[in-house]
Amino acid sequence: MSSPIASGHPSSPRVSVAVVGICSAKHIERCLRSLELQQSAPPFDIVVAYDPHLQGVDEVATRFPKVRFVSNAGQRNPLELASRALKEASGDVLCLTEDHCIARPDWVRTLVRAHETPGRSVIGGVVEIADGASATDWAFYFVDFFRYARPAPRGGSPTLTVCNVSYKREQLAAIRDVWEVYFHETAINDALRQRFGELVLEPDAEVTMGRHVEFGHAIYERYAFGRLFGCTRLLFVPEKRLFYCLFAPALPVMLLGRMAQKAFRSPRLTRDFLRSLFPLTTMVLWWSWGEWLGYLTKKHPKSLIVAPEIRAAQRASS
Repeated sequence: MSSPIASGHPSSPRVSVAVVGICSAKHIERCLRSLELQQSAPPFDIVVAYDPHLQGVDEVATRFPKVRFVSNAGQRNPLELASRALKEASGDVLCLTEDHCIARPDWVRTLVRAHETPGRSVIGGVVEIADGASATDWAFYFVDFFRYARPAPRGGSPTLTVCNVSYKREQLAAIRDVWEVYFHETAINDALRQRFGELVLEPDAEVTMGRHVEFGHAIYERYAFGRLFGCTRLLFVPEKRLFYCLFAPALPVMLLGRMAQKAFRSPRLTRDFLRSLFPLTTMVLWWSWGEWLGYLTKKHPKSLIVAPEIRAAQRASS
């Protein structure tokens, strides 16, 4: 890799990049290629925690002998995999992303430097969308990442995305009980903010979402992830279950309102928000339905499959 992996100056913090592999072997390889191209970054190691049902990961691993690949048959959903990835990472500064993200060449350097400012707990960045995105792609992007789209001011932020975030190991260790099993970013970031300082959005730290999704797959995935979010959230704030159950039906209006408010700050976002409004509204409705069911039932969705390659294999074997 163009940035040395492993040994650096003893006084510099050790850095690890943890990649959560949920989409496909091709996504994992593309993400790792972007990490190969990091410029002027401190030495860092990489660990990939991936869904064991993804096909072709072993072949990718042979092309990246310095990267650690970890898999566990009992860990498939993104919350479990993110927890596993950070447990396996060895750095003092831990940068976290998902396999469908492409890191800008200065991503690692920017996040590590941002941690040098005292009083900061968690540092995250922006998420852009790849060129050539369809209306469905834009809808999928808005549902997950509208808060982190440009324009994004530098400074304190109420939320950060698991796809572009970095932590200090010692701080994560202090709240390990919160993320021991599930890496629920809302609960973790709230706990870190309360104990160690503000969450900071650094717009120079950028990754690009590189997924092209079919509408049907996107609908189910948003439902499943919404339900996972809801039922897992109750593990951390069970006393709020009644509140969430009562007010979850208002989620579609609230979420679409927030997305519109963000989109109308930018001519580019306004255009793509409007052209994706039908698939976006549908995805928001299905996410909200899933989240509400998560609160009501406290049960995970039956399936959390997100990669089209896995779906194709399952259809062929059924």
